[in-house]
Amino acid sequence: MSDTSPLWSVELPAHDGTLRTEDVGGCLIIAEAAATLISPDGQIRWSQELGEHGDWYPLVRDGRMHRIEDDRIVTRELATGEVVASFDGGPRAHRLKFDPWGGFVYRHLVQQDQREVRRVGLDGELHWAVPLPDRMDGYRLRAFGDLVVFDVNKLLYAYDHDAELQWAAWAWAGVRLDQPADEHHRIKGLWDYDTDRLLARFDWYDGGGYYLVDSFGGSHQFITTRQVSEPLAVLPGIDGGPTRLAVRGPSRQEQMIYTYPLWMIEGDRAVWTHDMNVAPVTLTAGAGGSLIVSASPDQRRWDTYHWLKPLWHETYVRCLNPDGTTRWTWYAPGVITQHPKSGADGTVYVGAAGRLYALPA
Repeated sequence: MSDTSPLWSVELPAHDGTLRTEDVGGCLIIAEAAATLISPDGQIRWSQELGEHGDWYPLVRDGRMHRIEDDRIVTRELATGEVVASFDGGPRAHRLKFDPWGGFVYRHLVQQDQREVRRVGLDGELHWAVPLPDRMDGYRLRAFGDLVVFDVNKLLYAYDHDAELQWAAWAWAGVRLDQPADEHHRIKGLWDYDTDRLLARFDWYDGGGYYLVDSFGGSHQFITTRQVSEPLAVLPGIDGGPTRLAVRGPSRQEQMIYTYPLWMIEGDRAVWTHDMNVAPVTLTAGAGGSLIVSASPDQRRWDTYHWLKPLWHETYVRCLNPDGTTRWTWYAPGVITQHPKSGADGTVYVGAAGRLYALPA
């Protein structure tokens, strides 16, 4: 049984979509064809139809949200959802990010089999474009200090304000910029870690690991992929302490019972572990140093087995205290379709069984 109750719930405007809570004053629900802003008390502030074929997750800054819709960079007033500006982003524009200089960077298709990363101003003025040799390049795109960082030829490249290449990073020092990486090399993830470092996942034929990459391109192994697996969440330090990393540790089996541990890594050591009965699907930072964990079967598993046996035990949201103890667990009434996000006031928003639920901090 759940040991917490929702503060409120409202009907979801769509079964698909994702949630955004940062800087929106409530919960913004982005579906394929519409966006809806829900206030912290569960009231609908506005709902607007959106263009299709764009990024699901919008950027938000200074009371405006920016998103790619129908290959256009569209700016909307956050208070109303109304369009206030837009410009052409080019065919198959996606991966929109803010750059460090007040504009945008994004990936797009120039023509068949030719792609590039573009940096543009808020009005669409083109500042530079960097070609991408391979169709899989440019997916890991981040602003990092006064640089724009993304993957090229299976390495991590950093460009400055004028599109000058500053460095390239990989798991080992001395990468060759005149040669592509080995065919088995992959950059499988890139996250903001702190103001001075990125967290990158580098994979190769017989191994892989998570590396901290500094502003000069130096990479230092943090933890190997044999030790942990995703999902993961980067959390701020507590009381000025080091950045924390929540990850899934290696599972254990005793007879027919599986255990899935979560590890909280602080600095260079694990400060606590928390065992789960099912594999976590998402991890996200909560209020006051807490960690929000979600677990859910997919719709096919739910439809196939739920009528035979209850699946509540693997369909839930859990809030863990900063020391790893359980603050509360809420069992969802159906498949979790929008995984939890924590709002500015600590409220946890989650979508399940056709409704948006607000859970306490």
